[in-house]
Parts: sequence; structure tokens; C-alpha cells
Amino acid sequence: MDGRRRRGGSPDFSDGNSDGIAHSRSVILATIHAYYKEVLAALPLDDLPELAPLLVVAGVCFGFADPTTNIIANTLFFLPPDHGAKKRKTKAAPSAVAARSSSETRAIAGRSLEGLVTFLTSYFRNLPTWDALRYLRLANADLLVAVRLIELDRCCYDTRDERFQISSYAVRAALTCAASSARQPNIDGLIAASFSVASHLEFVTQTVLADHRICVPGGLTISLRSVLLDKIHAKYIKAISRLPMQDVRARYHRALVNGGYCYGPFSCVTNIIVNTLWYDSAFPVVEKLEVDMICTSTFVRVESLSLRGLIKLLLTCIPEISEHDAMIYLLKNNLKARKAIEMAGVEGWESSWDVSAYKAAADASFHPELEAYVQFSTQSLPKVQAAVKSLLRASTPLSSNDVLQLATLLPSSNCIFAKSLETIVDLCTDALDMFIAFKEKFVTQQSFFRRKIEAALRKKVLSKFTSFLFLGYLYGLQVICVANERVGSQMNFLDFKCPYSHVNFLASPRVGSGLKLFFAEFSNDDDDDVSFCCTVSRKLKHGTRIMHPAHPIENYCGGDMDFTEMAHGTHELTNARIISGGKWAGNRVGMCGDDYIYFDPTRDAKFAQCMNRTASRAKISWSDILRVNTS
Repeated sequence: MDGRRRRGGSPDFSDGNSDGIAHSRSVILATIHAYYKEVLAALPLDDLPELAPLLVVAGVCFGFADPTTNIIANTLFFLPPDHGAKKRKTKAAPSAVAARSSSETRAIAGRSLEGLVTFLTSYFRNLPTWDALRYLRLANADLLVAVRLIELDRCCYDTRDERFQISSYAVRAALTCAASSARQPNIDGLIAASFSVASHLEFVTQTVLADHRICVPGGLTISLRSVLLDKIHAKYIKAISRLPMQDVRARYHRALVNGGYCYGPFSCVTNIIVNTLWYDSAFPVVEKLEVDMICTSTFVRVESLSLRGLIKLLLTCIPEISEHDAMIYLLKNNLKARKAIEMAGVEGWESSWDVSAYKAAADASFHPELEAYVQFSTQSLPKVQAAVKSLLRASTPLSSNDVLQLATLLPSSNCIFAKSLETIVDLCTDALDMFIAFKEKFVTQQSFFRRKIEAALRKKVLSKFTSFLFLGYLYGLQVICVANERVGSQMNFLDFKCPYSHVNFLASPRVGSGLKLFFAEFSNDDDDDVSFCCTVSRKLKHGTRIMHPAHPIENYCGGDMDFTEMAHGTHELTNARIISGGKWAGNRVGMCGDDYIYFDPTRDAKFAQCMNRTASRAKISWSDILRVNTS
């Protein structure tokens, strides 16, 4: 089509293989070598020969200015205060300087590249090394330009919290990691030198923004998916915080993880609320279960499935685009599908809105009640859409009466389709025992988490940044949103237990109103009371669906010290392992272990069959297996 403008196109994975990585490194190193030649030609080495050894030791090319300025600033910072008195006492022969410039600059160039890559992979979540190299190649090894290109690719310009800010703690931490990986002799000195030339950032940013021709080829789909999942997770946390906490604990926790998808005719947060209330009303729970904790595996799954649904919705309405394009449009429009479709139309793509898109989205996300949802979204909801939108226009928390009024608007009759008429599969005795044991384990686990969180809230935590005290009598736990009980190294080969747990939870002040999102780390040992908690922003750094503090309030497991050790190469974790773990955790689409909590024998025939098979296999002992294998 004439006039069509594409931002990136389909992702190019050729840079991700070993040959592509080697090629990127070679191109970047050649660029960096050129910077050092330029600096060596500009420095007064005849008058100040001591600059040459300082350059090859400390003159890395990364910092907050252009590469040549960074090299000079990092080199000059290490000049001793009395260099002026000594500068005429020693002179290096031109041949010695030339030899040093040709051999030792290769080493400092390699260290500079390591620092550049480490900065990007430390600052940007789930950025693979090969993708960092790709951006550096496109940016000619200029750190600030590479940062800006990644921000543009990830659409990190909607809010001030998302944009790169030199004064932020995250930037300082990434620079520290970069200096460590580059084996800088004085890390504090490099940081001081970098911040002294930080005024260059405004010029570079304006230059990049003014050049509309800058276009980054399609990047790594996994990285974009991770950014989108982080945004979706923040939407879910916001949606939960708007619902009455007592109602979330008593009933909506089930509907949220089973049917609370974020696609629909409204904003993501409103869609989550509407879909949750509709599912709860249309498919009421068989056995009431009040909880303190939302099941993490099912929570992560509904987020991942929601993203699948959003992408499929765009691909249905804009059939010529790729999955990568769909994700870019979702990023650009803050997950708003209709705006993304409108933007694609403006940019020259053939696009149209059809109610069949909801069916495609529900099918792609494995909606448990596909036919019922399609009828609800295409026939029933449009009739009350204006009234629903009016009720949810404000972003304030909803009361129980508000929720009841909203649920009354959402039609739930005639929703029980053929699935409810499926043949009921009875659980065998072993499966029933397993079901009871799983449920008891969940109750025990949430009791353990509640006790640890309440202890952490009671504990006085003094932040050196805020000098604020969090006391148990000031805050009360409302609901545990996400939990990861496998933090830290596995204790031993036979024991899968890890030393720590990380959780996010919502708590409210005992006096006043308003919910706060907290992060907590505590020991998995019953007798160990080592723990801490602090409030976190919903737009700050994520782990595997856990929102972590942006400042080093405590040296928690997985915090700055771990990243510094990774930069040194002394930590068991690597950037690749972190990305691989996040990819696995963020792509759950099938059944998960926590599904037993919401087991409904009248509707979950497939799950019952799965439990029966699992129970049957579990009866086979190791001796039986060995006997079969040796017979």
C-alpha cells in the first residue's frame, strides 16, 4: 500500500545466533577503537605523557556524554592533583605512546563494551545481551543514544516514572554495575566523572527526538512481551485495589484468575473489573472459599492469557500486521486495543472493528466459558455499556454497594451453556486425597505468609532515604497479591526449599483510608524472624511479577549486591538465566497446580480426568519402576 509507514517491521532474529553476536561485537569494537584513536590524537600526550597509562586503565567510553567526551572525562578524573608540577619531569617516547595506543587500547575498548552491555541489561528488564549489542551497534556505541532507542522501542515515554532520568537510583545502580564489569579501578570516581558531564543528556535527547528518520529494526519479541506483561500486571494490581478488599477475599479472587481478562470495550482496568464481576455472577462458586492470598500461578496465567487475547484481537482487526507489530501498537497505546487499531489505520494498514474479534481473543486466551463470554461481550454488554462506563468513570475505590449495582447491570441469565451439561467425572479415592492435601497445603502456606507479613509490618523499618517508620499497628494486611517462595539458592540437592520468599501485598492504614502496595522479604524458616517490608510504586522495577523497591532500603536477595556480583561474574545467576526464568514464568497457558483450589466437579471434567491420571501415576513406587525397567 502506498504511503504505509512502518515503525519496525517483523523481528530480525539473525543477531541472536553466535555469528550475529560475534558480528555485532566486531562492528561495535571497531567503532569504539575509532573513538580512542580520535581521543589519542586530541590529547596533549607530549605535554602530559601520564595521560596515556591513565587512559588505558580508566578511560572507558561509557557515561552520560558522547563516547569521546566520556573517555576524556574518565581519564582526566584520575589525574593526581599535583600533575602540573610533575608534567615536565617525565616524558614518554613517541614510539612508546604509539605502541600503547595500538595494543592497550584494544583492552580498554573491550572493557568499555562490557560496561555498555552491562549498563543496558541492568537498567532494562529482560533485555538479552544480543539485543543490547544490536542497540549499541545502531547507536554507534553511544550509551545515551542506545538508551533512547530502547525507550522508543518500548514506548517508555508515557510518564515521568518510565523515562530515563540520570538522577534516579536505577541509573546510578546500572552505572555501578557497568563500572564493575569493566573492571574500573575506582568505581566512585567513574560515577563522579559521569555525573559531572550529565548536562550533555539534554542535547543528545533533543537530537534523537528531532531526527524522525531514526528507525530501529524489529527487536526481540520476548523482550517486548515482557514489557507488556509488566504493564498488564500493573493494571491488574490497580483493578484489585479498586475492588472492596473483603469481597476480593471472599469471592472475587476466583473470578479474577478464571475469567477476569483485560480485553473488552473499556480500559484494561475497567475490563478486568467488568469481566470479573460478570464471571462471578454468571458462574457462581460451588463451595465458598475465603482467602488471604490470590494464587500466584493462576494470577500469572490470566495475565499471560490476557496478552495472548489482546494480540489476537489486533491480528484479527488488522490482518496484515505481524505479532511483533501488534505488540508495538499495544505498547504505543498503553494496551488500549481500539486506539491501537485506529493508529494502525492512520498509518496505512487496512483495519476494521468486528465483534468477531472478541471471539478470536477469547479463543486465543483459552477462556473457560468461551460461548458465554462471546454472547456477553457482543450482545448483552453493548446494551448496558454506557451505564457501566458511567459507574466506573472515576478511578476511586468501589464500595460493596457500587459493586452490587454494577453486577446487577451485567446480565448473567442464559449463560449456562453446554459445558455445564458435561458428564461429571468423579474423583477416584487417591485423587480426592490429593485434592484435600493440596487444599490443606494452600491454607497452610497462606497462613505462613500472613504471619510473616504481619511480623514484618510490626517490625520497625528505618529507611535511610525516607526516615519513615512502618509499624504493624499502623497498617493492616488486606490481600496478598503475588508470592514467590523460591528466592535464593536451593538449600541442597534433595531439599527444594529456598531460603527466602518475596511477596507483594495490599495493606490499608488502620486510621484513615487508602491502600498501599508493599514489598516484603522474609525467611522461609519458621523460627527465623529476619524480614522487612516497604511500600513500592506500581510503576517501578519488577522481578518475576513481583514489584521490588527502587531504593536500597535493605540489601534484599536479588537486590543491588546481587546485580553487582553478576557484573563481576561472581554470581551464579546470569542475565540469560533471569530472562529464561521470566519467560517460563510469564508464558503459562495450561492447567497449573493451583487449579485444584477452584475445582468445580460440575464444570471441570477435564481437570478431574487430569487429577485421576496424576493420582494413578503417583501410586507407582520407585521399586515398581525399577522392576519394570529391569524385567
